[in-house]
Amino acid sequence: MAEKLTYFVSIVLAILLGLFLYNKFRVAPSIKFDQLILTDIEGKSVKFIDFKGKKMAVCFGASWCGNCLEELKTLKEIKNSDLQDVEIIVISDEPLDRVVTFKNRGEFPFTFLKMDQSFSSIGINSIPTSYIVNRQLEVKKETVGYLDWNDPSTREHLKKLMD
Repeated sequence: MAEKLTYFVSIVLAILLGLFLYNKFRVAPSIKFDQLILTDIEGKSVKFIDFKGKKMAVCFGASWCGNCLEELKTLKEIKNSDLQDVEIIVISDEPLDRVVTFKNRGEFPFTFLKMDQSFSSIGINSIPTSYIVNRQLEVKKETVGYLDWNDPSTREHLKKLMD
């Protein structure tokens, strides 16, 4: 009987641990964008409200993140052909000089911002984490991990969410 109870408790604990890890690393947190402390690559303070009226893809990432780089390269390739009216915002919690190098090295035509808080302080535990935001600054979709912008159906779906 004690063996069955131990087995049952072990399974329940494994399930709970799995759910915890999934929520922590695969579910994007709700973020209060208006409370982020942001700086542009020139060192000037930026408020999220400054982007009101624009369709946005907001990507939290870092220069060392392979999936972040791949996603940004894809966005760069399609920006002028299919995403002309979308503001791509890349937010990093790395030091400002590294954020500038990140932007310049990839020759990315996006808005790069440095966040003063750490990603973990706002609940981001895995990158890339992306948010699709409409013109009224409402988050319409959030995703953790590489987002395949090359897929036309995915891209069209995300663009419709921004309207």
